[in-house]
Amino acid sequence: MRRLILILLACFAAPLAAAPADDIASRLGARLEQVPVLRAEFVQSKTMAAFKKPLVTRGRLVFARQQGVLWQIEQPLKLAYVLQEGRMLEIDDSGVAQARTTQDVPGIAQVGRIFRALLGGQTKALADLFDCTSSGDPERAWTLILVPRTPQVAQFIQRITLSGGRHVDSIRIEEAGGDTATIRFRQTSEAMELTAAERNLFGK
Repeated sequence: MRRLILILLACFAAPLAAAPADDIASRLGARLEQVPVLRAEFVQSKTMAAFKKPLVTRGRLVFARQQGVLWQIEQPLKLAYVLQEGRMLEIDDSGVAQARTTQDVPGIAQVGRIFRALLGGQTKALADLFDCTSSGDPERAWTLILVPRTPQVAQFIQRITLSGGRHVDSIRIEEAGGDTATIRFRQTSEAMELTAAERNLFGK
């Protein structure tokens, strides 16, 4: 689970007409620029060669444009991650927080940039890290495929496939080692500010 979080740091009836990848990303970004806070429930299914059954986790995601990403796992264990520029904070069920830096976990800043770019539709950040291809309607239903263009990202990720409509609905991550993870979001909602509890977690 921790390795997958790092990789994510490494953060939604007629045939679909082709659309430029940067058009989809830029429209998502322009839309989310008007939304300070985005919340969603998630179900994550992780398939690993070493296990017969996928590992399934459930929880909630908070994407705050100014503060970063709050990734709260609720099942099968309780664990939270605060993902920000240059750092990751891990918070256990008892509320004890452990800070991790770019020195503690090599590549954390780069992968964190990826996650924020994915959720925020940041066109330039995506273009710097990936070759992008897409299909669909940026306003209704679309698919965006990202293939790493730098060795730093390619050592973690082989390909990322995003799909959605107004927001990102699912992210499929194919890791360089052969494992895969699919994250599906639901009950996505927009807000103007964080709750007191969310501000407390971001401020730890």
